[in-house]
Amino acid sequence: MWRAWNLPKTKLTFKVLFNLILWGLWIGLPLVSPAHQSHENGHPHPHANPEFSEHIWLELLTVVPLFYIITLVLVPFVFKRFGVFAFFASLFGMVALFFGIQAWYHWYFLPFDQHKSFFDPQGIFPLVMITGIASTYGLLLEFINFEAEKEELSNEQLKSELSFLRSQISPHFIFNILNSIVYLIRTKADKQAEDVTIRLSSLMRYMLYDSDQSMVSLDRELEYLRNYVDLQRMRFEGDVTIDFEVHGTVRGCRIEPMLLIPFVENAVKHGVSFVQDPYIHVLFTIEHGQLNFQVKNKKGKMKDDVMDESSGIGLKNVLRRLDLLYPDQHVLNIRVTEEVFEVDLQMTLQQQ
Repeated sequence: MWRAWNLPKTKLTFKVLFNLILWGLWIGLPLVSPAHQSHENGHPHPHANPEFSEHIWLELLTVVPLFYIITLVLVPFVFKRFGVFAFFASLFGMVALFFGIQAWYHWYFLPFDQHKSFFDPQGIFPLVMITGIASTYGLLLEFINFEAEKEELSNEQLKSELSFLRSQISPHFIFNILNSIVYLIRTKADKQAEDVTIRLSSLMRYMLYDSDQSMVSLDRELEYLRNYVDLQRMRFEGDVTIDFEVHGTVRGCRIEPMLLIPFVENAVKHGVSFVQDPYIHVLFTIEHGQLNFQVKNKKGKMKDDVMDESSGIGLKNVLRRLDLLYPDQHVLNIRVTEEVFEVDLQMTLQQQ
């Protein structure tokens, strides 16, 4: 919620409006007030007498400097560096200092107030009031800055972690694709090898350039996945049934790049070997900015010692990325039986 406060224009607007309202009310209300000040030498309505301007000068010499000393010096330096007790001690000292300045000004520059004692107890109330306002305002600004800095730090850590997760996914995916290409080069005709190379070039272009963005259009992500599926179809020819379906409106939706490929990659990797009549179903349904993504593959009876060490890296990373990027905006269900591995992901997409 503090992201907006991290914008310099927002904080500057808040400060300007607060100061204008505060001093407009503080100095302006006496101008419209019908109250009379009681002095030994009577005088008419305050703003109809030059003596009123002398009271305004008194405010400018005591209340205004006290406010800005608290907000610009005591809160950001004394409170943050020396703690609460030093802060309250400095507040007491400042109030006492400006109370003395107020008494001196009354005694030497307001002759109609000289009948009073040098220290007028009533004069301390405006100082105490402005001290409370200034302390609250200064602490609020510090709290806003603290929350904005904390969110910025959290965002930087999030970017670093996502960058690390992507760096893990990309080499793992490239490794699997290269294995597929090697198989095709050894077994297929030159024309198919050329087609595979073009599609691989498209995949690499997406991974190198588009995947660095925070968000990409959903149609670009689907094109990337479709190229991957087509590569696998060429690899297995008719030995594996691979269905890829998209329903709904794709235009205007955005998604984190390379977020869904680990699910499809996992289905291809573990839904083909040691599987009789293998099949892989990939289904996308987009409706009103909501994505329903389903991947289903038939399982084989593979022993644990046959699986390579990289198994599951992509899935672990994508689960972590979902938690970081779509908190409370996705529901993931994974169903595993003896024959089927099924993923059902529902998530809210970003709209352009």
